[in-house]
Amino acid sequence: MKEKLTSVTRRDVMKGVGGLAALSMSNATFAEARTAMNAPLESDPHTADTYRAIVDAIVPRTPELEDELGGEHVPGGLDIELEKFLIWDFNHFQEIRAEMVSEKLDPAQPLMPRAMFEVDYELPFLGSALDGVVDLIDLSLLDLLDLGLDTDALEDVLTFGSVERFELSAVDADGSGTVDFDLVVETANETTHRVLQNYPYAPVFTLVFDIVAAEFIVRGNNEDPVSANEQFPGGGTFTKLSREDRLRCLWTIVDGSIIDDLDELLSPFVPDLGILKYVVMAVNGLHGFGYYTEWGGYGTTKTATPNEREMQTPAGEVQSRQQSGYPGPADGYAANWRHAVPGGFADPPADELNLPDDLTGDDVIDGLGGGR
Repeated sequence: MKEKLTSVTRRDVMKGVGGLAALSMSNATFAEARTAMNAPLESDPHTADTYRAIVDAIVPRTPELEDELGGEHVPGGLDIELEKFLIWDFNHFQEIRAEMVSEKLDPAQPLMPRAMFEVDYELPFLGSALDGVVDLIDLSLLDLLDLGLDTDALEDVLTFGSVERFELSAVDADGSGTVDFDLVVETANETTHRVLQNYPYAPVFTLVFDIVAAEFIVRGNNEDPVSANEQFPGGGTFTKLSREDRLRCLWTIVDGSIIDDLDELLSPFVPDLGILKYVVMAVNGLHGFGYYTEWGGYGTTKTATPNEREMQTPAGEVQSRQQSGYPGPADGYAANWRHAVPGGFADPPADELNLPDDLTGDDVIDGLGGGR
């Protein structure tokens, strides 16, 4: 009974999807975000386990906090299946209009060739994942060597896990003005076949994460040993990294040259590689905004519109505030605030802040140094 109550408490906090919806790439509403997390997961094993590995790295189970902060701090993001929202959100944020797609690339027309949205990757019999990618991009291993990639090392560590075939094709519009996408993912034990109205970025991103993780390992950027993780059996190279290294790996997409270096390998999977940086920021923010806010204090009003939400838990007792040591809005509190990094950074003097006239509802320092 104790574990059940504990899980429900954490579930309520994490399923307070206001923060998730607010930062969602698909502009999901509160209701859509909640529905996505409650619905059965329609995904192949590789995609599901890759996002589960991300959730596990950002919001892991923390049994060591039970004695200090209470049982509700033990369950992590996987306990409430947070990966469902990430998969749903990434699969619903870009609609492709039929009038913007052409059958071939024409420099004279600002259209997108249909081939930009199509992938046909097949793991060669007794071959490697790198062989399949090379076939896909129509390059040779010698071409990759010219790009400065250590192909032998990449071949040793790159794997898409359970995926044996990944086929994505654009389907002719049905009169709605949009292009549908036919997705087939085959593993040794099952085949997932779906037709989606938006470009299925979620499963595509997971292939990219495996390639980035392989290069991350080849460069020696991992700080922990690489090993198969039985918790994510369908995953590929990315899931073999430790929790900390998974986050380090993702951050190389944002703060590093990895996208430029792997441009040739990644381009067949993602129409616009620049979007990957926003994806990594969103992956992190969707967790943080979904949990580390006062959302847990709104109780049964979490998914109501903002003007209808009510704080149903005393400010100092909200779980996320207990973890961060924030007591809730208090006079003068903001004046002593420091960023959550070693040493912290002092806020600038109030008279040096360039603030708008109307600060209603914001937690800022006013002219007298008191917090709002």
